[in-house]
Amino acid sequence: MKTSIPLVALVCSTAFLLNSCAISNNAVVQHKPDVENAVEGKSTCYVELTDGTIKQYSSLKLVTGVLITPHLLADNKIIINSKDIKAYQNDKHYAVSPKTLVTAKISYVATQTLPGFAVRIAKGKLNIYSRKYYNGGNTVDEYFLQSGNDGQIIAYSPKIMNDLVKDNAKASDYYNSKIKISPKSKKLLATADIYNNSQMLSKN
Repeated sequence: MKTSIPLVALVCSTAFLLNSCAISNNAVVQHKPDVENAVEGKSTCYVELTDGTIKQYSSLKLVTGVLITPHLLADNKIIINSKDIKAYQNDKHYAVSPKTLVTAKISYVATQTLPGFAVRIAKGKLNIYSRKYYNGGNTVDEYFLQSGNDGQIIAYSPKIMNDLVKDNAKASDYYNSKIKISPKSKKLLATADIYNNSQMLSKN
């Protein structure tokens, strides 16, 4: 009996340790990154994959170059191809895949983001995105509008812009004013700023 007691104690303690490890591993698997609070320009970096999975990283860099297929490099070692990405956030911007854009144009330009991706340049109840594409021999900007975070991201047109801001007289009047501002993006951004700030004030 004297020799069996230490043996039983050893078996029990081993079983306890194994159970603790299993619980710890389950906790890691079930943990989901908090991307709701991710903000442009901050250190939070993440990728939303086409299957809906969201993965967080400490760094996320755009890699381009001669004979290099543009891609993202996460934590300086993990290659993420654009075909697998729905959207991503790095320390510079939030960008969405061309698959999420409602437009007839195709873009293969990769300057500040992955080819065809659009960068969010205004955020709020009215979001504005921008991307570059080739128009013959020139590179031009294309803009997209989105109502909230769940609306379609649609290619800009004056009609769509008017539809989105019609419930805000101040923003609508400014957008339809005869004030000429160049480039076009400045007036779009100013309108979005008026609209989004008015919406925030009305909630308070």
